[in-house]
Amino acid sequence: MSILLPKEACLLQLPEETKVDILKRLGFKSLLDCRLVCKSLRDTIQDSLQLQYNIELGADGLVDGSGCPMTVAERYALLMDRRRRWRELDWKQVESFKAPGWVQAYELVDGMFATSMGIGLSGSEHLQLTWLPTRNGPLRTVEVKDLGITVRDFAIDPSQDLIALVLAEGLGSPTTLSVHLRTLSGNKPHPDARKPELDTPVPASVGSSFIQIVDDVIGMFFHAFDPGLVIWNWRTGQTVVRLTGPEFPAHVSDFAFISSRAYMITTTSSNGPFELFSHGGAIELFTFRCDDADADAYLRSPTRVAVLQLPALRQGRCLTHFFTHSAPFVARPTPGRPFEMSPDCRLHVMDLDYGNRAPCFSLFVRNNTFLSYLPPWAPGEVGADFTPVIKSWEEWGPDNSRLTPLIAQFNWLRYVHGERVALPPKPTFDGDPRMALMTVIDFNVHPTRQEVLPLAPPEGTQCKLVTDAELVVDDEHFIGPVESRLPYMMVLRLLPREALDYSGLIIDHEHLVGMRSGSDDYVDLDVYTF
Repeated sequence: MSILLPKEACLLQLPEETKVDILKRLGFKSLLDCRLVCKSLRDTIQDSLQLQYNIELGADGLVDGSGCPMTVAERYALLMDRRRRWRELDWKQVESFKAPGWVQAYELVDGMFATSMGIGLSGSEHLQLTWLPTRNGPLRTVEVKDLGITVRDFAIDPSQDLIALVLAEGLGSPTTLSVHLRTLSGNKPHPDARKPELDTPVPASVGSSFIQIVDDVIGMFFHAFDPGLVIWNWRTGQTVVRLTGPEFPAHVSDFAFISSRAYMITTTSSNGPFELFSHGGAIELFTFRCDDADADAYLRSPTRVAVLQLPALRQGRCLTHFFTHSAPFVARPTPGRPFEMSPDCRLHVMDLDYGNRAPCFSLFVRNNTFLSYLPPWAPGEVGADFTPVIKSWEEWGPDNSRLTPLIAQFNWLRYVHGERVALPPKPTFDGDPRMALMTVIDFNVHPTRQEVLPLAPPEGTQCKLVTDAELVVDDEHFIGPVESRLPYMMVLRLLPREALDYSGLIIDHEHLVGMRSGSDDYVDLDVYTF
């Protein structure tokens, strides 16, 4: 049975400003679909600067800012200028500063570069915070010479005024991990943390470790002979995940959050003597529960929801290391900023190492691919007995990833932001000794859009869209050719040869930062602001 609505109820009959108010609540892809419905909707969308701004904002993986006094027209103009500058590597200004040498730990999050000075696991009581310059604000630095504790590592989220400080080895129990929760602004116990310190037992002294903040949770992946993972709700002090020893198989290689209630681990595996081939590793996705009312939530095992297998290997071949890296999370928008990177616009850059004298590969996967495998029910609701989805490489990999020979050796992390990757400068293709190449790869592209490439890039800059499938043929390791076709844009710019002195580039929403060691006492940083 159909219901005939009165003519006045039809969307097309509404006043133009009402139609715009309704349409602006749609995502940019839905707005593009609406343009195809009829001429009237197409004209409404085309004639509305607000809707055009929303489309271009979504196309760049951004969301509108909070508390920005700029008009829609001003934000639209800035958005288009910022896009052009990234596609041409045409920065607006360059400014340099120094950071202490003997870097113990460092972070680049949301325009703040933080570093501590120390050697090895002995720890540091020092912290330097630098707010990178913006179009409207200068660079500024604050140095804390005595934190009051000695730390080996830290993570920051400036939007929450939060720094999580990992206590250095030997200052507490060798079988306890301790994380202190402080404010960035005053080095005081964080007022939103129910407990000023998070502790968890570990089976042995911790070697390497990695800590990350995502909204109200903090995760720490570490090696104490075998790998381990602890996730806390830092606001309540509750341990929500604790996997060590036999609970966490030894073939786990790395860890990364994909949201505040889900994470991935990378696993390596070797084939047995009677197998003709091995799946050679996988990406496993988990959800977990973080319920303040459940004090023993960590006793619930995380729910494994999906296993994404890597290309199958020949008998006797195995994946020995499988590392992953992505950008830090930021919980809240910065007041006054016109637009922000969408939390959904994230890229995972993975290194696949198949052992001595074997080729290494880079694997690029968008975070939305992983999110698409999360079930609709609440995280942790079903529990450990849930049967995960298992996908072979042929089922998930070719259309949703790009596998290439190892693209670069990265000396500094934080070379990913959103879906952009900053590569270390390298010599030019023609070997010109006077010049170097700066390269940025962007996987947030829309090949069907005509405006995807600059019409006339300036001299010394090249921008190319790569949509062709990539075929990796390595009969010694893989059982067959491995195809992948996730599209991307590569932007290259010629620079004076001195850029080769950079030991790496790091990146955030509006900066590229070239890292250059000046001496043992300091590191030179050149900040390119877009």
